[in-house]
Amino acid sequence: MISNSRGFSFVEVLIALAIMAVGVMAVIKMQSFMDFKADNALKTLDALYLAEEKLEQYHTRSQSAAGGTIAFGSIQSHTEATSMAGLTVTRVVTVIDDMPVPDAKKVTVEVIWNDRFEQIQSVSLETVISKYSEFD
Repeated sequence: MISNSRGFSFVEVLIALAIMAVGVMAVIKMQSFMDFKADNALKTLDALYLAEEKLEQYHTRSQSAAGGTIAFGSIQSHTEATSMAGLTVTRVVTVIDDMPVPDAKKVTVEVIWNDRFEQIQSVSLETVISKYSEFD
C-alpha cells in the first residue's frame, strides 16, 4: 500500500518540539551557570586585590616608622569592613608573632563576602614579614 500523504504527523512534530525544548532549557541553564561563575571570578579578583593591598602596606614597614612606613610593632591582628565593587566585605588580618622564626610575623589576610546566593566566599593570602626592613 502506497500512501500519498506528505509532511509530518502530529506525533512527530510533538516529539521534535519536546527535543528542542529540552535543548533550549539546557542552554538557558548553562548561561545562568556561566553568568554566576563569571560574577564569582570578578569578585574573587577584587578580593585578591584587597588582600594584596593590605599585605603590600605591611611590606612598607620599619622599626622606627620613619619615612612614610609603618612600625613593625603596629602590625596586629584585626578585622575591618571595607567596600569591594559596591559590596561590603570583611577583611580579617591574623598575625602570629615570632613565627616561623624570632623577629618575624606570619601574616594572613582573608577577605570574606557573600555571593548572590548568600553563600560565603573567601580569598586568603599569607606571608612572613621580618622585623628587619630595607627601609631602616
